[in-house]
Amino acid sequence: MQLPKFPHTKNEWKAALSTNSSKEKSSQWINKDLAPTPKAARTWSWISLSSYWWGNAFNASQWSNGASLISVGLNWWQALISCMLANLISSSVALALGRPGARYHIGYPVLARSVFGMYGQFFFVWVRAVVAIIWFGVQSYFGSQLLGVLLRCIFGNSWWHMANHLPESAGISSRDLLAFFLFWMIEIPFLTVHPSKIKFLFAAESIICPLACIGVFAWCVHYGGGIRVETLASTTPATAGGLGWAMMNGINSCLGVTSALLVNQPDLTRYTRRPKDAGWRQASSIFASKTLIFFFGIGATAAVQGKFGEAYWNQWDLLNAILDRFWGPAARAGCFFASFGFSLSILGVNIGCNAIPFGADVTGLQPKIFTIVRGQLFCGLVSLAIVPWKLLTDGSAFLTFLGSYNIFISPICGIIIIDYFFIKRGNIHTPSLFTPARGTLYYYIKGWNLKAVGCWVSAALFGIPGLVGAYHPSAVAKAANHMYQMGWILCFAVSATFYFVINLVLPPQVIPSGYDANAKHFEGFAETEGYLEGDALVEFQALEVQDGEEPASGSNSFKVEEKV
Repeated sequence: MQLPKFPHTKNEWKAALSTNSSKEKSSQWINKDLAPTPKAARTWSWISLSSYWWGNAFNASQWSNGASLISVGLNWWQALISCMLANLISSSVALALGRPGARYHIGYPVLARSVFGMYGQFFFVWVRAVVAIIWFGVQSYFGSQLLGVLLRCIFGNSWWHMANHLPESAGISSRDLLAFFLFWMIEIPFLTVHPSKIKFLFAAESIICPLACIGVFAWCVHYGGGIRVETLASTTPATAGGLGWAMMNGINSCLGVTSALLVNQPDLTRYTRRPKDAGWRQASSIFASKTLIFFFGIGATAAVQGKFGEAYWNQWDLLNAILDRFWGPAARAGCFFASFGFSLSILGVNIGCNAIPFGADVTGLQPKIFTIVRGQLFCGLVSLAIVPWKLLTDGSAFLTFLGSYNIFISPICGIIIIDYFFIKRGNIHTPSLFTPARGTLYYYIKGWNLKAVGCWVSAALFGIPGLVGAYHPSAVAKAANHMYQMGWILCFAVSATFYFVINLVLPPQVIPSGYDANAKHFEGFAETEGYLEGDALVEFQALEVQDGEEPASGSNSFKVEEKV
């Protein structure tokens, strides 16, 4: 496995951060990272994508997800069934959302132009970017907790009992603050690596992280004398009609953990060598890995809860509890390797699920300023400003809102899937994605596809009353809370149905004006990667086309070369 070369000389840093290639210049609508991925950069295989899912599945959030399902009244097997159903849905959605990127080699910000319009896409790109930067900071804090366990294994009491020089109002100790900045510094070099070259990290994760989870799970089962599932019984078990809503709540909770990863799919599949690399094999990896880690988390917690007298759902709390009770060379070595594997998973999650999407998003918002690598570095820097330890300790109301991300992101997934597979029949015209002129294919109404925007708003509104109820339970009817409990599925289904119906009534234009092409053949345009006869290949240097202007006669709004 060949590791990437991190930039270290002045020229290497300049090349990594430049928005231009060696010959072309960026513009308002295109730069080297927004243009369709060139063949030389299509380096990901199905093994790369599967490694991405296997490595990122074995993280702290997935491990502890069982706690939220037990808390709503499910027992262990009911929680496992809810998880499997959610994973079946998420793997299917990921398979569908990855298809456009694999066929046309474009990321989410550019794909969103074909769905929401040349200007409408800015809002939907911004929504994802804001959440990504918050979660980057939160995941960095989770990683620092695991790094703290690793340092405790090395330095013992000198680390664990480090003097605290911060006031209680800081919300963090000197030791944990040091661990946070150490983990943050470890992340920075990886933020300088372009997504097309970062697959080595996910390959390492996919081997080391599952081994760490299996090791901890096996020790817990051995020490506890088996998986004592009766210890995980909820204090208020769900029965009768309440069981169905509790199961739905569990499915929604599991889907919420993977929501951001689903809409990120085009940003990864655009680098695949062949479309089938983003096919059923990566989808099966999603289902298998996420089901397995859920079982490990529940099983390990149930096995030791009886003897420990407490359920430790967080990985770092479990490892610290083991060190407290079995301090010695064997425990220190075992917890060292386990915390290393868990920390590596957090690193991969932050790079693959937060930094890469954020880098792609800000590149789409400001292509003259940002590339993906610049955006990744900017994400790392700005994430410090959210002060994640304060957010986790004092920001319960904000975290509740952040948890409602489901009702805003699932309609996006539904609309994109319906638009690609049923409305456009898999036919996207690549040159039109970079031409914001009146009368062009994806300009719609002043740059906005009002049908898509209206369906997104309508779907999100179904979840808003329940979101209000999450803050003020007595302020809304019980039905609103039930709707919120199935928010992901409900909002996805509503957006998909509304968008399909409205496009049946008001069919959109699929073929650019002046072209003689057949859009009834599924993915017919994809055979030439979105170019029709007489088109020119999109490159980077663009002429400035203002809002609503027609391209100059006899010219294109971007630099072109003759298509062979």
